Amino acid sequence: MESYLGASVQAPGWMEWDGGDAGGLGTLFYGEYRNYGPGVDVAGRVRWPGCHVIMDATIAAHFTVRRFINGLAWLPSTGVTFTADLIRK
Repeated sequence: MESYLGASVQAPGWMEWDGGDAGGLGTLFYGEYRNYGPGVDVAGRVRWPGCHVIMDATIAAHFTVRRFINGLAWLPSTGVTFTADLIRK
């Protein structure tokens, strides 16, 4: 979410893992929200049921460090740099 996607990100965006279980495609959730850069054109993305372009900041907020992994409770003690919330609402 809100990430720079360079030209190396091809239009499909995702590909199955080599030797992976294709059945897993029915249980995944890939979401994109307000990414930017030359690799952001989602028109050519794979059409898997679990791939979503999130258009609403309220929905995207559910996947932030603050809410999805309760990061404010434990990440500061790790010293890892992070952003808890969406940058651009």
